[in-house]
Amino acid sequence: MQLRISSFSSFPRFRRDVNLLLLATGILAISFFGVTALLKILYILRLGYGPEYVGLFGASGALGYMAMSLPSGWLGERWGVGRSMALGALATTIGMAMLPLSEAMPAWAQDGWPIASQIVQAGGFALFSINFVPALMAATSPENRNSAYALSSTLRSLGTFVGTIVGGLLPGLLVLVTGQGLDTPAPYRLGLWIGPVIAAVAIIPLLRIADQGQVRGDVEILPTDSFPVLPVGLLIVFVSLSQAASAACQSFCNAYMDSELALSPATIGLITGVGQFAAIFAPMVLPRLARQRGNGWTLLVVTLGSAISLTPLILFPHWLGAGLGRFGTLALAAMWMPTLQVYQMEMIAQRWRSLAYGAISMGMSLSFAAVSYGGGLVVAGWSYAALFGLGLL
Repeated sequence: MQLRISSFSSFPRFRRDVNLLLLATGILAISFFGVTALLKILYILRLGYGPEYVGLFGASGALGYMAMSLPSGWLGERWGVGRSMALGALATTIGMAMLPLSEAMPAWAQDGWPIASQIVQAGGFALFSINFVPALMAATSPENRNSAYALSSTLRSLGTFVGTIVGGLLPGLLVLVTGQGLDTPAPYRLGLWIGPVIAAVAIIPLLRIADQGQVRGDVEILPTDSFPVLPVGLLIVFVSLSQAASAACQSFCNAYMDSELALSPATIGLITGVGQFAAIFAPMVLPRLARQRGNGWTLLVVTLGSAISLTPLILFPHWLGAGLGRFGTLALAAMWMPTLQVYQMEMIAQRWRSLAYGAISMGMSLSFAAVSYGGGLVVAGWSYAALFGLGLL
């Protein structure tokens, strides 16, 4: 059976609100997943912190996301998803702007300030992303829904790719401005200011989105008005266990390449960018794969592939091993999320979608926090290879 990759031209035309949602998620990806995600770990390391703090830093973001997961669904139902997403993008922008101010804080606040910035930006992004999923669901029809979610993942990956490449180049360019070397915080601090500037632009299309009512078209939902506790509970267990591999690499791959492999920021950006480039196209197979195999089967296979992708990071302590591992985890993560979103949205009644996705996001965040915090302790006590090995299991 031949599986063909969809081209951009084969995607159906979407309504205006869908296009605005896709534009906003692409812009935020440049900032949140691209420039800021790459530079913030390198900045933390240049401030003199070790792997334990890096783990705590990552865990605090996951806990901030988790803390806002259920409130985000509730706010989306009360305020409307459009206004909630705009408020989330604003909070994300503020959180990003807090981090490069760390060195300007009083001595007693300097250790806690990066943690606070991480919590604010992750909580804001939770408010955006948790309401994005039902908003896109409501704005699409059954015929173009899988394509819309796949395209949203593609644009997110494209934005992340652009932001990652730019973020990797910024410190080297800003050395010329600051007159300080790449082993100092200054080039990374200045580079981090690019993130909130870009994120603020994403608020504009979000303010132009009309809040959606009922989902368009017939969708298979559970025949009950009560909250679907069992299906949501099973999904929470699944996503909590399946996040370990992705969380291990997302939290520590940049730190591993910087401190263990001694790669330059530009090289780290290039390696990550190659993975993000693959992630641009990986979701294009999803509409056809979902039609042929179903979203449940696709979700299981992609989860297994994500775990296997950590193998090169364990066996080959070299830039090539890091590149292969990063490539696999990023490409498959770009397929995993939209598949999960469609699978979950189509099995939950419309009135419960924001709340259900908030609950599932809490499970993902708790798993990410545990891997991030525990991973820092594992790296400090053993090695990065031990951490990636645990993620594989």
